[in-house]
Amino acid sequence: MFTLIEDRAAIRKAQSELEATIRREFPTTAVRDIGWQGGRQSQARVRTNGAYWFWSSDHKDGVATPRRLNWFGRIGEGPGVAIAVEVNTLYEGRNDSIAGFFARDSMSGRAYLFHSGRVGGGAKGVKKDALVAWADLQLQAVLASDGSYKEGILVMPVSGRGAARPAIAYLQSIIDFKAAVRSGETQTTQAREKERKLREYFDEFFGRKNGQVTARDIDYVSRHGEVVKALQEWRKSRGMKAGHRLVKSTLLDLGVAKGSDLVEAFEVKTSATRGDVYTGIGQLVVHAQSPECSRTLVLPGDETLAKDLAAALARSEIQVQLYRLTETEVILL
Repeated sequence: MFTLIEDRAAIRKAQSELEATIRREFPTTAVRDIGWQGGRQSQARVRTNGAYWFWSSDHKDGVATPRRLNWFGRIGEGPGVAIAVEVNTLYEGRNDSIAGFFARDSMSGRAYLFHSGRVGGGAKGVKKDALVAWADLQLQAVLASDGSYKEGILVMPVSGRGAARPAIAYLQSIIDFKAAVRSGETQTTQAREKERKLREYFDEFFGRKNGQVTARDIDYVSRHGEVVKALQEWRKSRGMKAGHRLVKSTLLDLGVAKGSDLVEAFEVKTSATRGDVYTGIGQLVVHAQSPECSRTLVLPGDETLAKDLAAALARSEIQVQLYRLTETEVILL
């Protein structure tokens, strides 16, 4: 899981590491005029690897949303360059009008630069969904401090050997996409259908309805631990065979073991979105390896499970246990 970096000091550190990494991997400085529709940054000192360029600067004065500019593009022999994509980042907090942001992998602790996928260019058809569908990009779910999710494309880690390589690949995909828009490739029936299916898929993946995150009066995410505890009491109430005991770990929410063998495995999810169900299936398959071990995915009873997901659970012999939250309790259905 990725978590949004919102703290001012942590963002500053991530930005500093990002720029140091790009200086290392784009070792040459070149002076170019950076042009865009309606403006120009004259005599900018850009970093380049001979094929692509990067430029960064503060943008604080006289703007409603102060931010750090991170601009990327292709470089040639001429005096000017054009911006292919801006991955600008805030100095603190969250503002979804700014396309760039930093997020941390909760497992490794590494920080990454993300981009919303929103691209400019002036041409009709240069838009996020078309880009993601045409270039087969992967949207990631990033958890914010308020419990909500935002989606983004992982651009690059802020540090590490070869860290800029995925950024170059992303940059080139945007350049190729804009060329495809100009040539009409993204307006074919096949391209439009691919874009439609992608949006339907990600709406479901992120639990969206009509492009908005589905709202709940009760925060299921924050009450995950309460659901696990209720599940434990529920399983105890059904009785335990001699020699069997309840177990749990950071890798699995609840299990029943006989000696060192796992005979039952339970994984609790706070939604029935594709992302949560995919993760739950993976956890149960990986951590309950014995064919004799029963596997159960525990899902909210107020959400509809997609038919293909239900079929996949059945094929994998994974049972479904539903629950419902009220303001004061967890009810196993």
